[in-house]
Amino acid sequence: MESLALLAVLILLAVYSSGLIAFISSWFRNRVSEVITYIFSSISVVAGTLLGFSLRDGNGIAIALIPITLGIVSVWNLRRRKKDAAVSS
Repeated sequence: MESLALLAVLILLAVYSSGLIAFISSWFRNRVSEVITYIFSSISVVAGTLLGFSLRDGNGIAIALIPITLGIVSVWNLRRRKKDAAVSS
């Protein structure tokens, strides 16, 4: 039973950390961090959606909102910062 709980924790950690990596990399202004933001935010949104569907009977939607929100906000932040840099140049 402990190994099943550990597996669940590792899956949730991977889902949440992908959103966190996307959000952190959205604050940098180089091309590599832009690609990392898009990749990890898409992973975060897809994994959060799948997590919400698989746990919809319990509190899955509340748990899934965190990585979905992090993924969407990181893409929004990246695009906002690119637009602000283009306007100020």
